[in-house]
Amino acid sequence: MGWLLVGIGAGLLLQQPAAHGQQPKLNYGLARPQDPATLPRAQAPYLPPTRRPKVPPRTVLAAAPDGRLRLTQGWEMAAANDVPAAGAAISQVGFRSGSWYNATVPGTVLTTLIDQGVYPDPYIGLNNLRIPDTLARQPWWYRIAFRVPVAKRKQSAWLTFAGVNYQAEVWLNGQRLGTIKGAFRRGEFEVCRWLNPTGENVLAVRILPPPHPGIPHEESARTGQGPNGGALAGDGPSFMASEGWDWMPGIRDRNSGIWQDVQLHFSGPITLHDPQIITHLPLPDTTRASVTVRATLHNASRQPQTVAVTGQLEGQTFRQIVTVPALGDKLVVFNPARFAPLRLNQPRLWWPNGYGRPNLYTMKLSVAAGNQPSDQQTVRFGVRELTYEMTVDMPVGEGQRVEFNPLRSPAGQLLFDNVNRREVAPEVAVARLRPGADQRAFTPVAEPAAAPYLVLKVNGQRIFCRGGNWGIDDARKRVSRARLEPYFKLHQRAYLNMIRNWTGESTEEEFFQLADEYGMLVWNDFWLSTQGFNIEPTDNALFMDNATDVVRRYRNHPSIALWCPRNEGYAPVALEDPLARLIATEDGTRYYQPNSRNLNLRTSGPWNYFTDPAEYARRLAQGFTTEIGTFSVPEARTIRQFIPAADQWPINDTWYYHDLHAEHAQPQYLGDVTRLYGTPTGPEDFARKVQFLNYDHHRAMFEAWNGRLWHDASGVLLWMSHPAWPSMIWQLYSWDYATHAAYYGAQKACEPLHVQWNLDDHQAVVVNTTLRPLTNGKVVCTFYDVAGKQLATETRPGQASANQTTAVFTPQLPAPLPPVYLLRLQLTDAADKLISTNDYWQKATPAGDFQAFNALPPVPLAPRLIRQDAATHSLTYELVNPTTTPAVAVRLTLLSDQQQPVLPAYFSDGYFTLLPGEHRVIDVQYPASASPAALRLLAEAYNGR
Repeated sequence: MGWLLVGIGAGLLLQQPAAHGQQPKLNYGLARPQDPATLPRAQAPYLPPTRRPKVPPRTVLAAAPDGRLRLTQGWEMAAANDVPAAGAAISQVGFRSGSWYNATVPGTVLTTLIDQGVYPDPYIGLNNLRIPDTLARQPWWYRIAFRVPVAKRKQSAWLTFAGVNYQAEVWLNGQRLGTIKGAFRRGEFEVCRWLNPTGENVLAVRILPPPHPGIPHEESARTGQGPNGGALAGDGPSFMASEGWDWMPGIRDRNSGIWQDVQLHFSGPITLHDPQIITHLPLPDTTRASVTVRATLHNASRQPQTVAVTGQLEGQTFRQIVTVPALGDKLVVFNPARFAPLRLNQPRLWWPNGYGRPNLYTMKLSVAAGNQPSDQQTVRFGVRELTYEMTVDMPVGEGQRVEFNPLRSPAGQLLFDNVNRREVAPEVAVARLRPGADQRAFTPVAEPAAAPYLVLKVNGQRIFCRGGNWGIDDARKRVSRARLEPYFKLHQRAYLNMIRNWTGESTEEEFFQLADEYGMLVWNDFWLSTQGFNIEPTDNALFMDNATDVVRRYRNHPSIALWCPRNEGYAPVALEDPLARLIATEDGTRYYQPNSRNLNLRTSGPWNYFTDPAEYARRLAQGFTTEIGTFSVPEARTIRQFIPAADQWPINDTWYYHDLHAEHAQPQYLGDVTRLYGTPTGPEDFARKVQFLNYDHHRAMFEAWNGRLWHDASGVLLWMSHPAWPSMIWQLYSWDYATHAAYYGAQKACEPLHVQWNLDDHQAVVVNTTLRPLTNGKVVCTFYDVAGKQLATETRPGQASANQTTAVFTPQLPAPLPPVYLLRLQLTDAADKLISTNDYWQKATPAGDFQAFNALPPVPLAPRLIRQDAATHSLTYELVNPTTTPAVAVRLTLLSDQQQPVLPAYFSDGYFTLLPGEHRVIDVQYPASASPAALRLLAEAYNGR
């Protein structure tokens, strides 16, 4: 979408859709703070936090993989403007830091200040307005004291920063070690000569925020959503969304700080750096695999070193002797043709979610100098091969449908000319091959699918990519494994298989590790946003420095499906070839997709509500889309967690501040709640009614692409599946892991064997996204009126080829149709086992409504526990509708003995209809920390009260 910037009020810039042919202006954000009269206002009183007293810092050197040690718990922090001393003094024993804050590391400046009770939780109500934006306009000092373990005192020592934002000056024991710049580049320093082996050491780090933090827009009912970002985009590798975007407000420190681990690493004279493990399958044969290992050795000594490099894989050892020059590097390569342990038979393949298990291998690499261990690294990887079907203009002719295998291309060679591309349809283009490009990496596609769009293949199989965007994992960059893992599990349980790391702002080890484990393919962007709207980075060398480190650091993760330079656009000319060459040289196993839309893709969007969900199938479902979304207001119990009572109703500035934008057809979204289900009486009533819209529209988006699978549809990613903070739009679940109807609509549409009613052509189809065919199945279509009376039924054989959508029949509507009716589709297998049930509540006329639900008698539901499994932390319940009335939109909540929701909880279904006398079995997984004896399942129908 193109945007124009228009001024309203003092200093306020807004973005509006550009008319066709208009050139949008570059977005530098707000020139000055907006008119105070436009700021959001709350009715709820402000509750200030309680300041925590300072406790004496006590450092813990926590064990990390491969003998490394994490510096934890003893950190302190202070505003640099309050500390007149220089780094040489601050990093000395005896420096007085009693007035400093106890610091949270890893964590941002703001996280420390919230943890210490200086500022309130910005996620609650309008608390974010209580935090000064000056946090992003001043430097900060961090400090920690530590001792070297006795066993490590005679070894070389390295200090590694996994991530700082935006720039760091590092001091140790009075010595300036150097600087780190960019949020995604590691900083590593050899520190042996500066360490005190027997006494206390002091590390001090001066953090400088991004130099162009911009001015956040504060949304209210009077302003609109404001510009997406601004000046911060020019700083390149940082968290550009923290200036404020249309799904999160400005974060007051712009996520400055030591946001990832700081580690000590002890070694001999030779260290291992960034090993790469490349797996290759002789496709279509997947019974064999070859593994190539590449690693760089660094010699920190002043003498050449002859060393033994050893690898261990699956209980077998391989070894090579090499000489590393003094103060130099040496690339060592283990080739499977020479080393038998690197030739695998019957390998355990890594598969995306729904296509197989995401199996992982572990390889241990070590180096010994003079028969003494010097260094080691343990690398986890997956055996899988990525290929890509696409349309390319080649010397033999335009519009050739080919399969591209990066492993077959010469290392470092640029093949695609993405600049001189050709438009083949409105807003759809294809690349050309560069003159003289080696064509061995391309194979003609015998049975083309979805041309001209991208088709991603894993291990030789086409993957129907369904998933969502993560704008940023957490608006405050709290990214521990414990915090992130439930989000990945929610994606897995919804049968999704791809996450887009939008503008690269979720780039950290925990993110990729979890994607590996849960079978989530990752569409990985770098730090550029909308071409012609968001400004370009001003330091290309800094950009490439961070990009190079990211590729080297994360390339072994099997989940990364491709690298993309930019959201909604091509890389600037000065970065296009360097980025493409970086991927070809430092990775060599993945495709450099030059744009997140348009090139072998459809355009992005829309991002708004449609009154008729059939519009997704009628107008939009084609190709591979990386962005499409709509509003997604959570349940009332979730809203109560982040909006204070006085601001929960009616809808007001606090709702707008939490992304209930006036744009994106919001009046129609809110209006349809009233028109279709009746005027809401309060937040509870509104939230339960709006869930009907959430379910239908999120199911409809995925089902629209399901219905055209491989004809001209190959992937659909929601904008967004994941919220950065408590939001009212573009999410499948809430920031606190609570799931609402949007989640269950997506879960229903994405089940691996799925029966659906196409909203455009009204066919009943079976969508099989597994690699196994369904034979001798059955599809049953039954109609009911709103009281649960059966009106008609129809049964047909249901066959479904593997990895295909198969049309079955067009159900005949009964006549006459009642004003409100239920169309239920059910799919069974050859043994008559129920596989899929899919319910569509419909109205007989476009002008009709569903207010008949409000007159239904109440249906009490009493779940009965029938099974529990302590090993998997799962409970199984049976629900029975004991009445003669349908139970509509049944929502499930797992409660503690304190009657509070237990989160995260992973349900097998939700927001379903339970017909009179119907039984349904529900599985739920609960957190390992919960006691199953204290848990209770609450089942509430829309007509349950």
